[in-house]
Amino acid sequence: MMVNAGFLFVSLKINQILMAAGDTFRAAAGDQLEIWAERTDCEIVRAESEKAKASSVLTQAVKKGKELGFDIVLCDTSGRLHTNYSLMEELISCKKAVSKVVAGAPNEILLVLDGTTGLNMLPQAREFNEVVGVTGLILTKLDGSARGGCVVSVVDELGIPVKFVGVGERVEDLQPFDAEAFVNAIFS
Repeated sequence: MMVNAGFLFVSLKINQILMAAGDTFRAAAGDQLEIWAERTDCEIVRAESEKAKASSVLTQAVKKGKELGFDIVLCDTSGRLHTNYSLMEELISCKKAVSKVVAGAPNEILLVLDGTTGLNMLPQAREFNEVVGVTGLILTKLDGSARGGCVVSVVDELGIPVKFVGVGERVEDLQPFDAEAFVNAIFS
Protein backbone atom coordinates (compact mmCIF):
# COMPACT_ATOMS: atom_id res chain seq x y z
CA MET A 1 0.00 0.00 0.00
CA MET A 2 1.31 3.30 -0.72
CA VAL A 3 0.99 6.82 -1.90
CA ASN A 4 1.42 6.08 -5.58
CA ALA A 5 2.13 2.42 -5.38
CA GLY A 6 1.43 -0.14 -2.73
CA PHE A 7 2.28 -3.64 -1.93
CA LEU A 8 0.90 -6.37 0.24
CA PHE A 9 3.68 -8.85 0.81
CA VAL A 10 2.66 -12.47 1.26
CA SER A 11 5.54 -14.76 2.13
CA LEU A 12 4.73 -18.35 1.27
CA LYS A 13 8.03 -20.16 1.80
CA ILE A 14 12.48 -17.78 -0.64
CA ASN A 15 13.48 -16.81 -4.10
CA GLN A 16 10.66 -17.49 -6.51
CA ILE A 17 8.43 -14.40 -6.82
CA LEU A 18 4.98 -14.01 -8.31
CA MET A 19 3.67 -10.49 -8.91
CA ALA A 20 0.02 -9.52 -8.76
CA ALA A 21 -1.23 -6.48 -10.65
CA GLY A 22 -3.88 -5.33 -8.19
CA ASP A 23 -4.12 -1.77 -9.49
CA THR A 24 -7.14 -2.48 -11.68
CA PHE A 25 -8.37 1.08 -12.12
CA ARG A 26 -5.27 2.70 -13.65
CA ALA A 27 -4.86 1.41 -17.20
CA ALA A 28 -1.06 1.62 -17.36
CA ALA A 29 -0.42 0.07 -13.95
CA GLY A 30 -0.59 -3.54 -15.13
CA ASP A 31 1.62 -2.74 -18.11
CA GLN A 32 4.19 -1.08 -15.85
CA LEU A 33 4.24 -4.02 -13.46
CA GLU A 34 4.53 -6.43 -16.39
CA ILE A 35 7.70 -4.59 -17.50
CA TRP A 36 9.12 -5.06 -13.99
CA ALA A 37 8.15 -8.73 -14.03
CA GLU A 38 10.10 -9.14 -17.27
CA ARG A 39 13.10 -7.22 -15.90
CA THR A 40 13.23 -9.39 -12.80
CA ASP A 41 12.28 -12.68 -14.47
CA CYS A 42 9.12 -13.05 -12.39
CA GLU A 43 5.69 -14.32 -13.30
CA ILE A 44 2.71 -12.00 -13.06
CA VAL A 45 -1.04 -12.34 -12.54
CA ARG A 46 -3.20 -9.65 -14.14
CA ALA A 47 -6.91 -8.95 -14.17
CA GLU A 48 -8.83 -11.15 -16.60
CA SER A 49 -11.32 -8.37 -17.34
CA GLU A 50 -11.40 -4.58 -17.22
CA LYS A 51 -13.98 -4.61 -14.43
CA ALA A 52 -12.08 -6.98 -12.14
CA LYS A 53 -11.76 -6.01 -8.50
CA ALA A 54 -8.29 -5.69 -7.03
CA SER A 55 -9.15 -8.17 -4.28
CA SER A 56 -10.08 -10.85 -6.83
CA VAL A 57 -6.78 -10.40 -8.70
CA LEU A 58 -4.84 -10.70 -5.45
CA THR A 59 -6.84 -13.74 -4.38
CA GLN A 60 -6.14 -15.39 -7.74
CA ALA A 61 -2.42 -14.60 -7.44
CA VAL A 62 -2.05 -15.85 -3.87
CA LYS A 63 -3.91 -19.07 -4.75
CA LYS A 64 -1.61 -19.56 -7.75
CA GLY A 65 1.44 -18.81 -5.62
CA LYS A 66 0.34 -21.32 -3.02
CA GLU A 67 -0.52 -24.03 -5.58
CA LEU A 68 2.70 -23.64 -7.58
CA GLY A 69 5.04 -23.23 -4.61
CA PHE A 70 6.11 -19.62 -5.07
CA ASP A 71 8.15 -18.23 -2.20
CA ILE A 72 6.69 -14.72 -2.34
CA VAL A 73 3.61 -13.16 -3.85
CA LEU A 74 4.17 -9.44 -4.28
CA CYS A 75 0.77 -7.77 -4.55
CA ASP A 76 0.70 -4.31 -6.09
CA THR A 77 -2.24 -2.30 -4.79
CA SER A 78 -0.99 0.91 -6.34
CA GLY A 79 -2.92 4.10 -6.87
CA ARG A 80 -4.43 4.49 -3.42
CA LEU A 81 -5.08 7.98 -2.13
CA HIS A 82 -5.45 8.24 1.61
CA THR A 83 -8.16 10.86 1.12
CA ASN A 84 -10.39 8.63 -1.07
CA TYR A 85 -12.69 6.58 1.16
CA SER A 86 -13.70 4.01 -1.48
CA LEU A 87 -10.09 3.29 -2.46
CA MET A 88 -9.13 2.81 1.18
CA GLU A 89 -12.10 0.47 1.68
CA GLU A 90 -10.96 -1.52 -1.33
CA LEU A 91 -7.53 -1.78 0.26
CA ILE A 92 -9.13 -3.31 3.36
CA SER A 93 -10.88 -5.81 1.07
CA CYS A 94 -7.53 -6.70 -0.51
CA LYS A 95 -6.00 -7.42 2.88
CA LYS A 96 -8.97 -9.56 3.93
CA ALA A 97 -8.95 -11.43 0.62
CA VAL A 98 -5.33 -12.61 0.88
CA SER A 99 -5.77 -13.60 4.52
CA LYS A 100 -8.57 -15.96 3.48
CA VAL A 101 -6.18 -17.81 1.18
CA VAL A 102 -3.14 -17.87 3.49
CA ALA A 103 -3.74 -17.64 7.22
CA GLY A 104 -1.82 -14.74 8.73
CA ALA A 105 -1.22 -13.06 5.39
CA PRO A 106 -0.17 -10.53 4.39
CA ASN A 107 3.17 -11.04 6.09
CA GLU A 108 4.38 -7.58 5.18
CA ILE A 109 2.58 -4.39 4.22
CA LEU A 110 4.92 -1.90 2.62
CA LEU A 111 3.94 1.71 2.08
CA VAL A 112 5.82 3.36 -0.77
CA LEU A 113 6.39 7.04 -0.11
CA ASP A 114 7.53 9.43 -2.80
CA GLY A 115 10.62 11.32 -1.58
CA THR A 116 9.32 14.49 -3.20
CA THR A 117 6.07 14.46 -1.19
CA GLY A 118 7.26 16.59 1.71
CA LEU A 119 5.15 17.10 4.82
CA ASN A 120 2.09 15.36 3.32
CA MET A 121 4.02 12.13 3.89
CA LEU A 122 3.01 11.99 7.56
CA PRO A 123 -0.79 12.18 7.16
CA GLN A 124 -0.59 9.65 4.32
CA ALA A 125 1.38 7.24 6.48
CA ARG A 126 -0.99 7.76 9.43
CA GLU A 127 -4.05 6.91 7.31
CA PHE A 128 -2.57 3.85 5.65
CA ASN A 129 -1.22 2.57 8.94
CA GLU A 130 -4.57 3.03 10.65
CA VAL A 131 -6.43 1.23 7.87
CA VAL A 132 -4.13 -1.73 7.14
CA GLY A 133 -1.22 -1.72 9.61
CA VAL A 134 1.90 -0.78 7.66
CA THR A 135 4.97 -2.86 8.57
CA GLY A 136 7.62 -1.07 6.54
CA LEU A 137 8.34 1.89 4.29
CA ILE A 138 9.93 2.21 0.88
CA LEU A 139 11.17 5.72 0.14
CA THR A 140 11.45 6.40 -3.60
CA LYS A 141 12.62 9.07 -6.03
CA LEU A 142 15.82 9.81 -4.15
CA ASP A 143 17.74 10.01 -7.43
CA GLY A 144 16.94 13.70 -8.00
CA SER A 145 16.83 16.71 -5.75
CA ALA A 146 14.45 15.07 -3.26
CA ARG A 147 16.03 14.03 0.00
CA GLY A 148 12.99 12.49 1.69
CA GLY A 149 13.81 13.99 5.09
CA CYS A 150 10.13 14.07 6.09
CA VAL A 151 10.24 10.29 6.46
CA VAL A 152 12.03 10.93 9.76
CA SER A 153 8.73 12.29 11.16
CA VAL A 154 6.90 9.18 9.96
CA VAL A 155 9.40 6.84 11.58
CA ASP A 156 9.47 8.92 14.77
CA GLU A 157 5.69 9.16 15.21
CA LEU A 158 4.55 5.80 13.89
CA GLY A 159 7.59 3.62 14.58
CA ILE A 160 7.47 2.09 11.11
CA PRO A 161 10.94 1.27 9.78
CA VAL A 162 12.24 2.30 6.39
CA LYS A 163 13.20 -0.96 4.69
CA PHE A 164 14.20 0.15 1.18
CA VAL A 165 15.04 3.27 -0.81
CA GLY A 166 14.63 3.82 -4.52
CA VAL A 167 17.41 5.78 -6.16
CA GLY A 168 16.61 5.24 -9.84
CA GLU A 169 14.71 3.18 -12.39
CA ARG A 170 16.86 0.05 -12.57
CA VAL A 171 16.36 -3.15 -10.59
CA GLU A 172 19.52 -2.54 -8.55
CA ASP A 173 18.28 0.97 -7.67
CA LEU A 174 15.91 -0.44 -5.06
CA GLN A 175 18.31 -0.80 -2.16
CA PRO A 176 18.12 -1.83 1.48
CA PHE A 177 17.85 1.23 3.70
CA ASP A 178 21.11 2.40 5.26
CA ALA A 179 20.32 4.93 8.01
CA GLU A 180 23.83 6.38 8.16
CA ALA A 181 24.06 6.90 4.40
CA PHE A 182 20.57 8.44 4.41
CA VAL A 183 21.42 10.96 7.13
CA ASN A 184 24.70 11.85 5.40
CA ALA A 185 22.81 12.43 2.12
CA ILE A 186 20.31 14.75 3.83
CA PHE A 187 23.05 16.94 5.27
CA SER A 188 25.38 16.92 2.28
